[in-house]
Parts: sequence; structure tokens; C-alpha cells
Amino acid sequence: MSDIAYPASWYAATRDANPERPSLTGRVTADVAIVGGGFAGLHTARLLAMRGLKVVLVERQRIGWGASGRNGGFVGPGFALRSGALIERLGEDHARGLYAQSQRGVEIVRSSLKEMGRSDIMMGWGRLSVSRTDQGPDFAERSRVLARKLGATFEPWETDKVRTLLTTGRYFQGLHDAAGFQVHPLNLALALASDAERRGVQVHEATEARALERRGTEWQLRTAKGEITARHVVLAGNADLGRIHRLSGAVLPVATYVAVTGKFGPRLGEAIRWRGAIGDTRRAGDYYRIVDDDRLLWGGRITTDTREPSRLRAMMRADILSVYPQLGDIEIEYAWPCIMGYALHKMPQVGEIEPGLWACTAFGGHGVAQTAAGADAVAAGIAHEDDRWRLFAPFGTAWAGGALGRIGTQLVYWKLQTSDWWDEKRQAKNAETLRT
Repeated sequence: MSDIAYPASWYAATRDANPERPSLTGRVTADVAIVGGGFAGLHTARLLAMRGLKVVLVERQRIGWGASGRNGGFVGPGFALRSGALIERLGEDHARGLYAQSQRGVEIVRSSLKEMGRSDIMMGWGRLSVSRTDQGPDFAERSRVLARKLGATFEPWETDKVRTLLTTGRYFQGLHDAAGFQVHPLNLALALASDAERRGVQVHEATEARALERRGTEWQLRTAKGEITARHVVLAGNADLGRIHRLSGAVLPVATYVAVTGKFGPRLGEAIRWRGAIGDTRRAGDYYRIVDDDRLLWGGRITTDTREPSRLRAMMRADILSVYPQLGDIEIEYAWPCIMGYALHKMPQVGEIEPGLWACTAFGGHGVAQTAAGADAVAAGIAHEDDRWRLFAPFGTAWAGGALGRIGTQLVYWKLQTSDWWDEKRQAKNAETLRT
């Protein structure tokens, strides 16, 4: 394989040097075999190696080739399924435990950068979630109550404060979490792979897992030219698991899009006066941050159609201008799809699904830290330290419905997006009535 294997993106254009790793050939034995060279697989491999286990990791393409190397790079606690819904479904104690595990994921990412001596991969601090509709006069108190229930560190910002930093009339109140930060995701993946290898992990690229079979107390994982025998196997392939296990049917491939603009000069700082990560709270909202001093990295949209739209750059430009029209003529230098693994219940697939067979996947829409949180729970389970992975057990690994599941999920997305649109229109109409 060659460097052309990385899809074109700003991350790929600014990545660290990355020597190709050999494909797996022949037979090897290990304590743990891992399928997938994205964040989930890399964190799991590194954490297991730190515990003294022998680990072999296989990646079908290249390290960080999929969603791990193409996402927004946001690191913060929480899950795609909103915290209120988690409390309602599981109870306050269980929801608090899950939130604490996501906070642990944030700390794992932060500490790994420190341990690897790679503070340069960190690109900024703070995370701000903003609402595009007015949340009412009790927003601050409701937010503080939720934070206490979860053990969270976020704090409410009123509309005036949000609009002082983000010069747009689109936004109202926000939640600020100073514990969040941003990274160059592809360089993080490459650094994790190098550090895992330094700790003894065998990493093989261009190695597709083709068959998985249980033999006695061990598993045999077969590839085109090799075979791994291990007591444990971790399936961490996200949306690209292939057909080696039914788990692949529990994860839907879903696309979001990311763009990076040309350099704006001072006018970007006049529109966006805050250097942290920003995202709105719609079901398929925008998420963005300033990179390279005066470029804008902008992500958004969700669809089950994983083909790249022919007008992707024009779409992303229009999304930016709908929020910040004052930016005027925008040059989109890079635009790319990010194919995520998504579970219908909006939570990751984490845990032991058969004796010695572990899932650590479906992190689409959650963030970078949640992959580390899942890997940490799986590694602790394999090492017989504790059973934190059972926090994720209520969500299961049910079949996602195949093609019909994609159609159903897309219909749900359209319904939610229409609800978001109607909420904004209704509020704007009410505001106009008050003005007149």
C-alpha cells in the first residue's frame, strides 16, 4: 500500500510521517487479537500492553484510515444518547456511572498525550454546546441540576454571553465544559499505534479479518495470509467489521461531512471570538472549531447514504454562511465524508458478547473520548480487574436491520431534522409577532 490509501483531507495533508506496517503472514499466538486500527482498537491494544498482555492488532486499510482519522477531533464527556434520556431509562446512578466512564475516557486521551510526549496533538481547550432555540428563563437552573446528577463539570452560559463570543443571531443559551479539548485525530491515531508498538503490540496494516472461529478455549482469527490464535478477540472495526461475526449487522454505516476552509485572516476572529470546540444541540447539528490560526474546520449533516455528494463543498459553504453570513466569500480547501458506525440505540457496543469475544464499536456521533472509555472498560474486563463494561450491557448488540434499517434510520433523521427546522421557524415567528 502507499500513502494514497489515506482519503484526501486536511488531516491527511498535515499528518505525521507514517511508515507502512507489514501485512500479517503466517501463524501467531497472542493473549488478545484486535480487529480494527482506529481509536477503539488502538486504545484497547495500548491499555492491554500496559498490563503486560501480548496483543496483535490487524487493520484492513491503514491506521486511522476510517472515522478515527477524519472526525471533528472533539474530546469531551457524555454520549450521543442525551443524558436526560439515559437517566429516564436507566436511573440516576447508572447514568452517572456511564457519564463517569466517559469522563475517564477524556482523562485517558489527555494522559496518553502526556505519556507519549505529544502535547502538539492537542489543538485547543473547552467545549461549548449551543442551542438554536431559546431554552427559557429556567435554563441555567435546569442545567445545574443535571450537572449535579451526573457529576458533570459543564456550566450554563446565557444568550448574551454566547453572542458576545459567537457573532450570530442563530444561537441562544449554551453549556460550556472547560474539561473538553480538541486534537488532530489522525496524528493521535498514528501516535497511539507507535506507542503501542513500543510497548510490544504487533500492528499489521492491509490485513483484513476474514474468518473467526471458536476452538476449545481459544479463538482463531484468519486473514488472507495469516492466522492468530488468542484467548480473547476484540472486534473494534466500527463501520467496517466485514462479515466475520453477527456484530457487523448491529452497526449501521452513517455519513457525516467535514470541511476546512482557506485562511480567512482577521475576519474569522471577528466572527468567532472563542477558540474552543463548538457544536449546536440539534439532532444533526453543526460542529466546528478554528484550526491553523485562521482556518475554519466545519462538520455537520447526517445521512445513511455513504456516497460523497458531488456538491459537497457547496453544501458545506452554505452551512457555514447560514450561521456566519458576514464571512462572505469562503474558499473550501478540503471537504470529505466521515463514515461512522452507528447503533440504533445511540450508544456504543461495548462488552463481552461471547466467552472471550469482545465488542468495542459503534462510536459514531459520540466523540474521541468515548472510544477510550469503551477500550478502558474492555481492557479491564479482559484483565479480570472489574466489570465496568456491564455499564453498557442494557443496550445490547441487536441486529440493525440491514438495508431496511438504513431506510428506517434515514426516515428518523429526516423527521428529527424537520422537528429542528420547525422549532426554529416557530420561535422566529413568535419573536416577529412580539416585535410587531
